[in-house]
Amino acid sequence: MSFNVNTGTKPVVTMTGLNISLHDYVSISPPTPPSTGSQTLVFKTGGSGGTTVATLTLVFAGGDLASVTKS
Repeated sequence: MSFNVNTGTKPVVTMTGLNISLHDYVSISPPTPPSTGSQTLVFKTGGSGGTTVATLTLVFAGGDLASVTKS
């Protein structure tokens, strides 16, 4: 697995395939991860009403994180 570290003022570790474009807002729904089911994180630029730059869907099974999908 390769990764890079951003050299900006706030270092960010990115991994190939899951890196997310610059953003200034993240919505999380539902706010508490379920023991079974999914949780969605939406990354935006331009605040809550801005443009979506990435969406992560986290799937939980039995209280454990089972998968992460980026779209």
